[in-house]
Amino acid sequence: MKKISVLGAGSWGTALALVLADNHHDVHMWGHRQELIDQINEKHENHDYLPNVTLPASIKATTDMKQALEGAEAIIVAVPTKAIREVLKQANELISSKVPFVHVSKGIEPDTLLRISQMIEQEVPAAQREAVVVLSGPSHAEEVGLRHPTTVTVSSENIEAAQFVQDCS
Repeated sequence: MKKISVLGAGSWGTALALVLADNHHDVHMWGHRQELIDQINEKHENHDYLPNVTLPASIKATTDMKQALEGAEAIIVAVPTKAIREVLKQANELISSKVPFVHVSKGIEPDTLLRISQMIEQEVPAAQREAVVVLSGPSHAEEVGLRHPTTVTVSSENIEAAQFVQDCS
């Protein structure tokens, strides 16, 4: 069992937290809206982003990023592209060991046209970043949340980190 931190409590972050919890990992989600975090912890649902899906009670959600990241063995970045730099700057101050960063968001940065993996490389010092891993696929959060068969794949310049992430999901 690995401790995995998921930054972002939207549909994709929630769906991936569900998969990780189903695979018996210690999942800590961070989100910025207290009412959504309370809903995840108390009702085991994320009605705003993933209605009709019951979440495992083992998922721990918080608005405290330090609590979410403490002891993480991997960090899933599931926030919108426009928020990635701000969220990573907050996370940098709290990361105590070198871990893989897994990005699952789509898009490029409008002003720079950088890929998300490039943004992570710019924002997260190499001393805190074991690798950047991209998780992608022809899947939708709703399908994953309802546990429908679907496919995702990972890619990284660091094969060990990619295999680690693949084995977690």
